[in-house]
Amino acid sequence: MTSTTVSTIPNYKRGWRHALRAGMATSCLVSALVAGLAGTADAADKIKIAQSIPTLNNPWYASFAKGSKDMAAALGVDLTLVTNPASTPFAPSAQINAIENLIARQPKVIQIDPTSTDGINTAIEEARNQGIKVVTDGINVSTDVDASVIADNKQGGELAGAYVAKALSGGGSVAMLQGPPGRDIITMRHDGFRQGLSANPQAKIVASQNADLDRSKGQTVTENVLEAHQDLKAIWGASDTMALGALEALKARNLAGKVLLGGFDGTPDAFQAIKDGQMSFTIDQVPYEMGATAIALSYKLATGQAPAEPHTVLETTLVDKSNVAAYLDQSADREKKTLAAVLAKYQLKAQSE
Repeated sequence: MTSTTVSTIPNYKRGWRHALRAGMATSCLVSALVAGLAGTADAADKIKIAQSIPTLNNPWYASFAKGSKDMAAALGVDLTLVTNPASTPFAPSAQINAIENLIARQPKVIQIDPTSTDGINTAIEEARNQGIKVVTDGINVSTDVDASVIADNKQGGELAGAYVAKALSGGGSVAMLQGPPGRDIITMRHDGFRQGLSANPQAKIVASQNADLDRSKGQTVTENVLEAHQDLKAIWGASDTMALGALEALKARNLAGKVLLGGFDGTPDAFQAIKDGQMSFTIDQVPYEMGATAIALSYKLATGQAPAEPHTVLETTLVDKSNVAAYLDQSADREKKTLAAVLAKYQLKAQSE
């Protein structure tokens, strides 16, 4: 059996004893205390991996977490997942607090989806100084880690830009909904999109604004852009959440399906919007595969095995009306095949085998 604890770490000083005295202990820390008091052989023998991600209130992260959980279940790992507070999901300070509390549990590995390229380095370094392996996913960080897995976001951005360039054969105005600064993968997406779009000199970016990877902000920014550029031909969001927010703004003006709309991530809502003819495309950033890979790498490190490819880059795929059915209608089968492929890649066997 694999136990998976999900909790949100509040802002308090590191150390479970202090947290208990302050009355702010999270479920994962209580579980750790109970397990320690029980002292069972099963608890002592089970491989413990902790995981810190910004949020579960986002379809991409939900799919990533499912891939992680499924891989942990296959390998018989005790996986503890924590998220940042809902009010500050992408705040580096919130994630530092979360990681420091996970360090107090002394897991074999802490697997992290970083909120910042530079902003959480101190927590990563503290974990590694205490002999805890660190595996990152999603974005790169500017300090050393033991393993990582990311998607090729530059390639994905280029695919998106090339799609828009080809679709606007006669040229036209394009708007970009950008993600927040400080995360290298967001910059890669932006740069890749511009590079791909440059294949069509007649397609011009007339607006480029930050919508914080947020659906409601995506809608608000798009409403403002449409006021200023009523002849807009295309909108690309650097995340599906922003693109889906843009879709709400387009619907309000009866422009859904008339203005080309694309996203990035590969979320179920985006796939459905493509099927319905309201979005043109998205870029699948393989969240389920990335989640499964992150735990496979963590397991290898936890069991003293050096991964042959500790720093993995996964290719992205463009999804439009020509292939979206496979993503909608075969998701369970796709996940099963993906899990098997990741196990095989890292020469691991599921406990049931």
